[in-house]
Amino acid sequence: MRFFSFKCSIPYDILTKANKLICEMEDEMKAQEDCANLFEVPFGDFKELHMCRKEIRMVKQLWDYIFLVRTSIDEWKTTPWKDIDVENMDMECKKFSKDIRGLDKEMRSWDNFIGLEVTVKNMLTSLRAVGELQNPAIRERHWQQLVTATRVSFTMSEETTLADLLNLNLHSFEDEVHNIVDKAIKEMAMERMLKELDVVWSSMEFSHELHARTGYTLLRCSEELIETLEENQYSFKT
Repeated sequence: MRFFSFKCSIPYDILTKANKLICEMEDEMKAQEDCANLFEVPFGDFKELHMCRKEIRMVKQLWDYIFLVRTSIDEWKTTPWKDIDVENMDMECKKFSKDIRGLDKEMRSWDNFIGLEVTVKNMLTSLRAVGELQNPAIRERHWQQLVTATRVSFTMSEETTLADLLNLNLHSFEDEVHNIVDKAIKEMAMERMLKELDVVWSSMEFSHELHARTGYTLLRCSEELIETLEENQYSFKT
């Protein structure tokens, strides 16, 4: 049946028709059972029909949950970049994941169950990537690096939403995102260090002294200047 497919666009319509058919067969089964009891003859157990009833209930339960997850994610997708609450979304996804694991084990081989599970898993991975990209160290050049890595056209702006970021298929580029963010953090630390050095060295002054024999003016380094230089050199090495 098509309602076992995660890509099914009208599962409830198909479920309604299937349920109607099962109800008709159950009515027929009840009529036959009444006749069998009346004439005191053996009556079959109709295992297949009972299994159909059980499965259609499970399918309905699963599709209810699929639409719950889809509705939540679709709502999140409209969230502007600056307002994305990764922590809360992550908590919701983990709850979805826990609930999915609690569904009947017979569902686990169904395509719609697998599709739901993959959707939530990919969303969790993407949210981790989005959380990393919210680091203040990220600059325009880093977004360009991400575009190059994902090979998806993207421009960061005030109108950017979670949907735009998910279109980058971040769940497939978790390592690339981590490397870009890690590089950005190191670059930011280096920029901060250079600014601090600029402040320190802009106030440093050489002393002057005359060469005893030639009379030329020589620059002289103070002990403080030499110590500062050595400390700064060590900082760059580490």
